[in-house]
Amino acid sequence: MAFGFHLFSNPPANPSAEPALPLPPAVPPPLPILPPADQNRYLEQVLDNLPVALFVKDAADDFRFVLWNKKQEEITTIPRSIALGKTDYELFSRESADYFREVDRTVLRRGRRIEVQEEIIERDSGGDIWLHTVKVPVDDGGLGRTLIVGISEDITERVHSREQLERLNKNLLHMNRELEDTQLQLIQAEKLESIGRLAAGVAHEVKNPLALLLLGVEYLSGGIEEGDPNVPVILKEMREAIERADRIVRGMVDFSSERKLSMEPTDFSALVQHVLLMVRHELTRGSVNVEIEFEKNLPMVMIDSAKFEQILVNLFINSLHAMRDTPEPKLEVLIYTDTLENVERDEGARTVHHLRSGDDVLVLEVKDNGTGVAPENISKVFDPFFTTKATGQGTGLGLSVVRKIVELHGGKIEISNRLYGGAKVRITLKSVVCAREPAE
Repeated sequence: MAFGFHLFSNPPANPSAEPALPLPPAVPPPLPILPPADQNRYLEQVLDNLPVALFVKDAADDFRFVLWNKKQEEITTIPRSIALGKTDYELFSRESADYFREVDRTVLRRGRRIEVQEEIIERDSGGDIWLHTVKVPVDDGGLGRTLIVGISEDITERVHSREQLERLNKNLLHMNRELEDTQLQLIQAEKLESIGRLAAGVAHEVKNPLALLLLGVEYLSGGIEEGDPNVPVILKEMREAIERADRIVRGMVDFSSERKLSMEPTDFSALVQHVLLMVRHELTRGSVNVEIEFEKNLPMVMIDSAKFEQILVNLFINSLHAMRDTPEPKLEVLIYTDTLENVERDEGARTVHHLRSGDDVLVLEVKDNGTGVAPENISKVFDPFFTTKATGQGTGLGLSVVRKIVELHGGKIEISNRLYGGAKVRITLKSVVCAREPAE
């Protein structure tokens, strides 16, 4: 008879047997209770490794220090062996000790935590230390006394960084004021150059009224007969001549005056007409045909009129120079309203006058049929000292100053070539909604 053997890695399962229950997790043995001496040693190690300074004062014993951790030693440079049992008056200056004592008494009086944002620890060497301190009153029920627990964070680096930032900001403000003064001086210098260019025209405009006055004086000096009908007419013409000369001279004085930016609501169309009057002699001498197209009931704009006179004079004179060789020179001046769309957001701009999408604006366009601007120079026309004129005929500051004045008003200026010759300058300003008389 043969016997067969079957080997199993695991015994066959018994369907009738109950499943085995999982073993309970092993319970770690309880930690041994440290004796009081070891507990105090471990607690001292924990306190000494804290990243903040910790100290405790006994309020019942003249606020003497009863705890002083290692970080407190580092901050004050006073060893624990010297500090314990001492008061603030024995460790710090009288002024500092008076301040610390006042804070301690306030903590006791209020019975709650007090936070001191910044206090200074004066040191003989290594520089003073700035701290952010929290003080809390703690009742020691076992000994029947009140303790003042203080936790201080060294914020010296933070204070120094803030002070440095304040100094840098102060310097930046000072440099910004200097830059503004320099810009105003530059604007004034270019303005005086414009006056030099207009001098001949102004002299001519004043000479005509003076000639009328001279004729009137000569007529009247011959004697006045009673009932002479020419006398009222002559007097009227003389009065108008005086007013005209006065208007021209006053306009030039206002134009040349040096002052800070003074913004006020302004009728822009009236301002443009006034400047056209100032350059009328130049336009007439150059046989320039001037076409003006102003939209009715234009809104006001918040500008400095004197500064914008300088802009307009510069633009008109530039157009005149560009049309010297044009057979039929033509200057077009347009003013109309518009609503801005798709304006690129300038994250650094925070001024009220800065242009944004959806703004209602006033647009000035000055067009001429002159030589235009060479394509390679379009991007340079606003650069300081860039000019295409011959040496001695321009400083190259005109359009640079014009752009600066426009930017000071929160506006925008663009220059481009026209399709059929000539150049177009477009200035965009935010309009001001205010009541005004309807245009005639």
